[in-house]
Amino acid sequence: MSGGFFSEDPRFLLQMMMKLLFVFLLVLSLHPVFGQNKTHQQALPPWEEGMLDIHFINTGRGNASFMVFPDGTTLLLDAGDMNAAEFEKMNYPLKVSPAFPNGSLRPGEWIAAYIKQTMPASRKPAIDYALITHFHGDHYGNIEVGSPVANNGAYRLSGLTDVGDQIPITNMLDRGYPNYSYPLDLKKYYKNNLTFANYLAFLNYQQSHSGLKAAALIAGSDQQIKLLFNRNRYPDFSVRNIKSNGTIWSGQGDQTVNCFTESQVLEKGKFNENPLSNAIKITYGPFTYYAGGDNTGYEGDFYPGRKDVETPMSKIIGKVEAMTLNHHGNRDANNNTFLKALSPKIIVVQSWCSDQPGQELAFRLTQRNTSGDSILVFDTYMQPETNTYLGFWIAKAFKSFDGNVLIRVMPGGEKYFVYLLDDRSTSLKVINIFGPYTVHEN
Repeated sequence: MSGGFFSEDPRFLLQMMMKLLFVFLLVLSLHPVFGQNKTHQQALPPWEEGMLDIHFINTGRGNASFMVFPDGTTLLLDAGDMNAAEFEKMNYPLKVSPAFPNGSLRPGEWIAAYIKQTMPASRKPAIDYALITHFHGDHYGNIEVGSPVANNGAYRLSGLTDVGDQIPITNMLDRGYPNYSYPLDLKKYYKNNLTFANYLAFLNYQQSHSGLKAAALIAGSDQQIKLLFNRNRYPDFSVRNIKSNGTIWSGQGDQTVNCFTESQVLEKGKFNENPLSNAIKITYGPFTYYAGGDNTGYEGDFYPGRKDVETPMSKIIGKVEAMTLNHHGNRDANNNTFLKALSPKIIVVQSWCSDQPGQELAFRLTQRNTSGDSILVFDTYMQPETNTYLGFWIAKAFKSFDGNVLIRVMPGGEKYFVYLLDDRSTSLKVINIFGPYTVHEN
């Protein structure tokens, strides 16, 4: 037989054999990522005094991070619960990820269950600080007419309110309390927004009955979120508020600068929540970590309502060891200037949609950071469709495509591990451990 696929040309046959070998090696290299051997799971070792734990909880419905600081102080950063069916209907053909671990509980209930398992053994479950980056359902819980009502009858349950109904919150931080006047009077602008109204009802009830304290995040401060139990023992630990609304830390003391004015963020009486997101930077010895909600890095006709707040932030954040991508890795965030300035070793992608991360961003993640190291990327869930359109080259950067992620920083902040946990399990089961990694001083 001559011609076609079965060519007798030895050069052609050699090329085909090399291509098949390449595909085989590629699949073999990806096997630990896509098909983790779950028969060798082990329980997650508990947090111990001096550790910094940063958990990324994958419910498939939005962002949720839970942190245990070196002295046992706790922080919940966002607790999302979005309406997947409505999103897919309005944004066809995009797909939302499955519900994790399963659909038997609401995302907020799963977040609360996860937190209860990761609390220091010496403490009852408690959230010392809860920080909501901005007012979108996938970050603080979407409320609808049919959302269940709390037993106290004061508010409905979804996301943050679900968590706070089960675990007491001491300090609640957002981008606008108490007036919510930026860039418009949100109590009027969001008067028909069931989610925002429910959040205010939750605050009012918890303040009156449970002693919750609410405040707006103060850009520039490193005293608003602090260790509560043994601060003197960890003088090299701090949480710096990088940004809130249009105000950014200047990099000096607690002074701030504005990255845009009120009129610049308004367009025909409307605005986008994303570039108003809160952002923080955690420092523990030489270890540094950045998180910034849905802050954006592009603007213009194709990005209505977006502002490039990443570029001004990048000038004062400096290099970090680890970060979570802004805006779930969407195309309008994590611009090249921002990634180069932060130059992380570890990146976590909290994705829930089939267009996350964007292809051009994923390409940037395959590049080396300014220290010459490959960036190690951990995605809480990547859709099969997303993996297909990104292409096989993503294996150069991505270490995981599915699972809860834990960054565990050891006492002193010089070494850390990354744990991949089974997001289909209701208990904390370790699939894989990466590290130890050593932090190189900037």
